[in-house]
Amino acid sequence: MDVLEIDKLNFEVFISHKDITKKVNDISIALNASFKEDMPICLIVLNGAVVFAAELLKKLHPLIEFSLIKVKSYDGVSSTGKISLEYFPFNLIKNRRVLLIEDIVDSGLTLDFLRKELLSCGAKSVECVTLLFKSTKYLYSKEPEYVGFSIGEEFVVGYGMDLNEKGRSLMDIYKNTN
Repeated sequence: MDVLEIDKLNFEVFISHKDITKKVNDISIALNASFKEDMPICLIVLNGAVVFAAELLKKLHPLIEFSLIKVKSYDGVSSTGKISLEYFPFNLIKNRRVLLIEDIVDSGLTLDFLRKELLSCGAKSVECVTLLFKSTKYLYSKEPEYVGFSIGEEFVVGYGMDLNEKGRSLMDIYKNTN
């Protein structure tokens, strides 16, 4: 499937599953090297990061702990500019290193919000691994520590990312062509 339509928008393959798999492996090697002595608790940012996290966690230390965190900041293809915190595992982060697992970081609003929230709730440190990073849209000084692919301003779906909850199950990442 090279071209598809979701909610009247057209998408074409942007990053292949083969390239994603190689990048996930590269990221896992870097994370295992960084955290070999002090494994963090991984917090998977729902819903988009689930697919990326599922592949990544299989390649990390077998005793790594993880949980979920749920925030919402998008409506369709646009950021609302506001963060809605829907689930937050307060009891798991106190005095722990935290690694946020994100699907995509663009403006940084969500990442900045989560870093501050986690640190104010007692996390020792907060780092981020993201599959996709839109560096040209990023508004904050502290960037994600681990980045899979830097991309432009494309709107993407697939590999966990969606348009109105559609397209998450696609194995490749597609970009909007409208």
